[in-house]
Formats: sequence, structure tokens, C-alpha cells
Amino acid sequence: MHITYEQLLTVVSWGIFSMDMKGSSVYSKKLKKIKKIDNAMYGGIYTGSPGRDIYFMLPYLNAQQMEEVAEKLSDKFLKNSPKGYANTAACIRFLYGQFEKQGVLRSEEDFKRMKREKQDWSFSRKFIKLLEKDLKKNNNYFGLSMIYEMEGHRLGDEAIIYKDRNKLEEMENIYNKCVSCAKKCKGYKHMFSIYYWASEYFHKFGDINKSLEYSKLSIINADKYYHKYFPRGEIYYKERLKQKMKHIRDNNTKQN
Repeated sequence: MHITYEQLLTVVSWGIFSMDMKGSSVYSKKLKKIKKIDNAMYGGIYTGSPGRDIYFMLPYLNAQQMEEVAEKLSDKFLKNSPKGYANTAACIRFLYGQFEKQGVLRSEEDFKRMKREKQDWSFSRKFIKLLEKDLKKNNNYFGLSMIYEMEGHRLGDEAIIYKDRNKLEEMENIYNKCVSCAKKCKGYKHMFSIYYWASEYFHKFGDINKSLEYSKLSIINADKYYHKYFPRGEIYYKERLKQKMKHIRDNNTKQN
């Protein structure tokens, strides 16, 4: 245990950090008011805080403590979709112990490594379920869309690693829940990006028909929502949408 339970509650009380750049230095206006906590990750101050610290504490928390931490964290989620998702996405990704952007789709090396490591997300999922319960109680659709997105990614990873069709169907269901919540909080990015990821996981699994279905949905929904989230355009998803167009063209047969 790297910090005490009381120290963990303090880190959670600071909220979900978003660190900006000032010149070549990372900073946040909150820093002036906060005294770093010894032994917490980066003193408890990092983009996506308190995700890392919660993850490392999960095996040491009893049921009541886990519920209290989940409740306090759920109160820190914005209810309306913000302009940027990076800090919230990082926090949730850290809750799974995923400290770098990774997954079976990211690279062949990541795929092989995750297959070799056989990561156990049981503690993480126990905590995420408690977080989901509190977010539902608060009608926080943005928070729900974010946790559904990340759980969908992890289910997709497991489906590919273990060649598990049931996991793939779970992934599809939870991705669709993500989109449903996004519509309720005007989370425009999730209204098209989720379909992109669904298409990619189905393609990796070998289900071309499903992959094409979600490729088309990603393009149709991007046409409606892309510039509401990226008013000046954004290269990252422009390139991915081009991939989806190519995928459709390359698999344009009578059957699909």
C-alpha cells in the first residue's frame, strides 16, 4: 500500500486533473492551493489523477472503502460533455492499470504483450461497477459514456486475445450504451468515434460484415457530429474516417 486510505480520499477530493502546458512546463491553476502527498503517484498531481492512485489501492480497500471512493470520484465527473475528454479518459484508463495508450489494436507488439501478460481487471471492474451505480444515481450521462467506452475497449481486447465471441458481443452492447448516453449529454465525439472502434475490433476478430456495418455508421454519424466536436477539423479522426471509406471499398461485394 503506497499511501493511506485517508490520503487517497484527499487525492480524490482534488478532482480529475487536467494539466496544461505553459511553455515547456506542465501546470494547473490548482497547484497553488495543493500540497503534494508523499508516496502518491507524482504527489497525486498528474493528468488523469486520481486514477493511478486508486488503481494501486484497489487490492487493499474493503467493500465499504471501495464504495466511498467510487462515490467521491463520481461526484467529480462533469455532467455535460466538455470540449476535451483527455483527462477523464486517462483517469478511467488508469483505473484498469493501463498507464499508456495501448490495446490489441494499437500495434502487433501490444497485442502480443497483452496476450502474454493476461491482465486481470477483476478489481478494476468491481470498482467500475460501483462508479457506474453512482453515476446512474446522479444522471451523469457524460461519466457513464466515458466508463462504457473504456470497458468496451477492454472487452474488445479480451475478445481478440481469447478469441471469445461472447466478449465481442458484450463489447458491442456496451459501446451502444456509450452512444446512447453520449446523445443525452451532447457528447458528440462518442457519437461517431465509438463506431470506429467497434468496426476495428470486429475487423480484427474476423467479422467483416459487422466491421462494415460499423464503418458505415462511423461515417454517417461523423457527417452529423464531427464538426460539432472538432469545429476546425482534426487530423486524427479525419485519417481514421478515410480508413473506414477504404475498408468499405475494399470489401464491397454482393454479400455485403
